[in-house]
Amino acid sequence: MRAAQLRLQFLLGSMVAIWCGNFIALKVCLRVMSPIGVTALRVIVAAALLFFIQRYSPSRYAFKKLRKADYGLFFKLAFVGLLLNQILFITGLKFTTVGHSALIVTFGPLFTLLFAWRRGQEKLTATNLAGVALSICGIFILNFDKDLKLQTAYLVGDVVTLIGSVTFAYYTVMSKNVAAHYGAVSATAFTYLAGACVFLPLGLPVLAALPWLDLSWGVLAAFFYVAVPSSVLAPLIFYYALRSMPASRLAALAYLQPVVTTISSVLILSEKLTLNFLAGGGVVLAGILLTQRPATSRPELQRSQNKA
Repeated sequence: MRAAQLRLQFLLGSMVAIWCGNFIALKVCLRVMSPIGVTALRVIVAAALLFFIQRYSPSRYAFKKLRKADYGLFFKLAFVGLLLNQILFITGLKFTTVGHSALIVTFGPLFTLLFAWRRGQEKLTATNLAGVALSICGIFILNFDKDLKLQTAYLVGDVVTLIGSVTFAYYTVMSKNVAAHYGAVSATAFTYLAGACVFLPLGLPVLAALPWLDLSWGVLAAFFYVAVPSSVLAPLIFYYALRSMPASRLAALAYLQPVVTTISSVLILSEKLTLNFLAGGGVVLAGILLTQRPATSRPELQRSQNKA
């Protein structure tokens, strides 16, 4: 039992590290490629790997059992969860800092709660609403300078990233029962395969135009990181961990991202740690924590932490 617990803790630590490193790796990729190209690369490579993983998985859902309605479902999931979410997330990251982006991504559970409430899956309390308002205020504090004037340098990127979090929250609510029906590995593989079909015509011209032989080893390593560890390994660890621990505890690990990612971006990318970031970050996290006090449990929040 102790060995199993140690293995789980190691995997959880690895998952959080992968989540945090994803922001930095994407920032490096964006120096040489457009957001559409980066998204296409990670989706296409992840789809190929997940296809083989799903094929040899003992609990796989057979392709031949898929119906026309199933194909429509996975293309819809791919459009919302991969095309819209990933392009918005990566585009937002291009116009903001790694620290800002890591903080805003933690809005996932908040928006998931709102969509679940609209569908009658959750109850919305006054505390939840206060948390939503407080978190939105924190986003604006992030963009104030020392004279309390609103800056626009990162505001556009922050807003685009925030919209990306909204799309992923909607994707989470849409896919609430998908993994339970098809299995975690098969559901992830089918979604990425549908996404690859969408991104092939969009991404191939961008990928073909990039001078791959002239890229540094650091940039190539960043491309590998966003395509394999963050798009394949982290999701598989996530679903494995769900079998051994409560979803609420697993979801709470996402709140380590702003701390670890910001420290890493300061050390690796030389980003500046400002007073308004600390103040705004504290307000955002306080608001999000308020939304984590519902009257009922929210199992669907477990998937809102799963990023490309």
